[in-house]
Order: sequence, then structure tokens, then C-alpha cells
Amino acid sequence: MTRGSNRITLVHVAEAAGVSLSTASHAFGVDKPISDATRARVLAAAAELGYEGPDPRARSLRSGRTDIIGVQVDDEAGRAFRDPVIIGILDGVSAALAASPTSVLLIPDSVPEERLRTLPVDGIVAAGCSPTLPQLRAAMAKRSIPVVTAGNQVDDIGSVGVENRSATALLTEHLRSLGHRTVGIVRLRHGDVEKARTGAALAAFAGSPIAVSTDSTIDEGFRATTELLDRSRPTAVIAQSDLLAVGAIRAAQSRGLRVPEDLSVVGFDGVRIDGFDRILTTIRQPIVDMGRRAAQALLAAQDGAPLPTVAMDVELIVGDTTGPAPQAD
Repeated sequence: MTRGSNRITLVHVAEAAGVSLSTASHAFGVDKPISDATRARVLAAAAELGYEGPDPRARSLRSGRTDIIGVQVDDEAGRAFRDPVIIGILDGVSAALAASPTSVLLIPDSVPEERLRTLPVDGIVAAGCSPTLPQLRAAMAKRSIPVVTAGNQVDDIGSVGVENRSATALLTEHLRSLGHRTVGIVRLRHGDVEKARTGAALAAFAGSPIAVSTDSTIDEGFRATTELLDRSRPTAVIAQSDLLAVGAIRAAQSRGLRVPEDLSVVGFDGVRIDGFDRILTTIRQPIVDMGRRAAQALLAAQDGAPLPTVAMDVELIVGDTTGPAPQAD
């Protein structure tokens, strides 16, 4: 066997196994037209030579695919990995890709458009409710690369999520049934999810005071609720995420307010939060399943399937953070 360099290639394996180059290539594929005996002979020759398989870069050039799915997350990876919603979506994406050769590439939502034009991906799951989603979709559309949202507002251009307006209405109906009429809103940063949840809250409680968070964190929930309580005295607070709701509860307690006797608090997501041992009244959405179905949709899109429009069911969880509205003095 003649070698032009020390690097073992598929040509060397084919020579050692006594088969053609195309047959040797088939031995490393899945469901390729090759007998079990021939495949075993080729793989044995490869093992003896120390050949680990075809260069994935060459396979990518031939197929036009990268076998990479991007997942758009928060600009700061550390903050994204502290968000249980993003973690759940990533768990679902990983589960969907476990049996495929596809890998995951994390994409911060601050990536500039010129970088988006060269990202080596076959599709992107947009996780959560990034305000840069329109720019991402526009850049990927120019490359005919599909984008499916997971955890954003449901739309007709590729999404797996929940109907945030009707889900929030479950919370407002619960608060009204407890006699609450003066309600404050601690909202997420601006985006389609925030607009839907805020719209539903204001439809039930017109004129409600609103405090704006810069991110879905406990600290932001504390800060925004403190601001809200400085200028109003609601009997309940609708926080647009569970993390914001925990911050709202801590802000109320710092003022000597009891939850729920003096102030009821509701959240949204239905996630487990470390260090919080109460049962939060919230909307539970199927976060892991959203990530799984979004990734599956991208795999199917590579074979020509249309992008999905999936509105998943939610569940109202009534915990110990809501109670009857306190009577006015």
C-alpha cells in the first residue's frame, strides 16, 4: 500500500479491504446498499489502520448539510443557563437529537447580522422570547434556513409554544374569583410574549400599574415590584415569569407584607426554582416538550416538511401564593 503521507484515508481502507472506494464509503453510512459481511471487512480494515471514519467536513460539502442545529439563547450564556425555561428547552432539543448525528450550536441573541449570514447550521431553534427574533428570521430567510421558535408566542411561520393571552386569562379569572380588582403587572422585556400577556392582564384589570423588568430574573422581579409598590397598592401582582414572581414575593416580604394575606402573587412557566419552597400559583407550560418538538420539526424540514404552528396545552397551578383579596380598611 502506497501512502503519500502519514494520514490514513478511506482510499487506504478500501485497498486493505479489497473493495472499491464507493463500497468502503457505504460501510460508514447508515442504511447503505452493502452486505453485512462486506461492511464488517471494511470496518475491520479501518480499525487495523486506525481510521476513524470519513471527514465530516467532506460529507458536509457533498450533502450541503452541516448536521448542526443552532439554538438562540440569551446574550450571556451564564444567565441563559440560570433560566429554567431555557434549560428546559435545551433539554428537549438534546433529547430530540440524541439518536441523530446532529449537534447543537448555542447562538447568543446579540450575534450581528453579518455573522448570522455565515453560521454553519441547518436550522435554528429560537428559545424563549428574544427581542432579536425578527432579525434572526430575516437573516435566515435569505439563506433558506428554517427557524422554529420554542417558548415564544405562537405564529404561522414556524413555532411551538402556547397561546399566552388565553393562558394569562386563566390567571386573571382566578384572581377575579378571589375578589381582586386592583392588580399590578410586572412584565417581561418587550416582545410578542410580553404583549400577549400584558394585553390579557389589562383586558381583565384595565388601568393596572405596570413595572418593566429588563430580564426574567429574581433580582429584576424584586426591583420592579419594589418600584410598583412605591407608587401603588395593589392586592395582587401578575408577574410574567416564575422568576419574576419569586422576586415579587421577596419584595413584598421586605415591606412586611404577607403573601397571600396582604398581597397575592402569580407567575408564569411552572418551573422548579432552587431555594424557593412554596407552591407558586402559575401557568405550567410543557417547556421540555416544546424544545423537543421544535428540534424534531427542524429535522423534518430538511426533508421538505412544512414548518409547524403548534399551540400546546397549559395548566393552571393554584398554589399558596394567592388568596382572597384583603378587605379595605
